[in-house]
Amino acid sequence: MRLIDRMGQRYERLVVTARAPNASDTDTNARWFCRCDCGRAVTAYGQDLAKGKVKSCGCLNAERIFKHGKARSRVYGVWKDMRQRCENPKCHAYKNYGARGIKVDPSWADFDVFLADMGEPPEGYTIDRKDNNGPYSKSNCRWATMKDQQNNTRHNRMLTAFGKTMNVTQWAAEVGIPYDRLHSRLRYGWEPERALTAPTKGA
Repeated sequence: MRLIDRMGQRYERLVVTARAPNASDTDTNARWFCRCDCGRAVTAYGQDLAKGKVKSCGCLNAERIFKHGKARSRVYGVWKDMRQRCENPKCHAYKNYGARGIKVDPSWADFDVFLADMGEPPEGYTIDRKDNNGPYSKSNCRWATMKDQQNNTRHNRMLTAFGKTMNVTQWAAEVGIPYDRLHSRLRYGWEPERALTAPTKGA
C-alpha cells in the first residue's frame, strides 16, 4: 500500500511533524508524530487522522467533556486512569503498563470514541483486557467484575487436572482449598491431582 505523506498537514488541532515507528513488526499502518496547538506531542495513525478520529492531544476532548458534564463521571475516570498508567511515566502503575509496552489505541485519545466503543460501565465493573499483553482497544477490552479480572491476571497459573484446565484461583474455589495452600503445594512440586485432593489439615 502506498504511503500517504502527511508531513506538515493539519488535522483539527494537530500538525504532523514526523513519521513515527510502526507499533509492532506486524502492524503495517503508518503512524505519525504530531504537535497539538496546546504544545503537547501525540502519536497517531494516519488513517485515524484522516477520518477525524484523533483531533488533538486530548485537550479538545477534555473541553468537550467538561462542557457536557462528563468530567466527573465514572467512565471518564476509567478513561483518564487508563491513559495515565500507559502514557505517564510518573504514574505509580506505569511500570506494569506503559513500561511493559501496553498501549492505548490512538483513536481512544478521544474520549467520545472510547465511550462510543465501550459504553457506560455496569455497576461494579471495570475495564479489562482480554489479552493481558495486548493493548487497550475495542477488540481487546470489555467491562468485567473484579473476580473476572483476577481470573484473567497474567500472574495466574493455569492448571490441568482430571481432564479439565482452569487457573489456580478457579481450582481453589471449586475444590474448597485456600488459594495460598494450593499455590504452596504446587510450588513444592506436588502433582496437580494430589494438590487438589489431599486433606487440608496437616498437609
